[in-house]
Amino acid sequence: MDEKIIKTPFRIRKEARELAIYNEWNELMRQPGAMASAVDSYLREKYDLGADSTVWAIRKRVGRRLKQASGV
Repeated sequence: MDEKIIKTPFRIRKEARELAIYNEWNELMRQPGAMASAVDSYLREKYDLGADSTVWAIRKRVGRRLKQASGV
């Protein structure tokens, strides 16, 4: 039996924002000569995050969520 997860509007917005950060980080890192620290700083400023490590934490969290959703 499939379990339905009920999400609040806040949670839906948060996951959408984190997915946007994840996708933008991956796209920026595909550019020749891209440096992870510079991309982290850019995204931190763009999304008004507290620290560059927040970008790392978001990437890991979204990566796990996507992996789990794909059933791998």
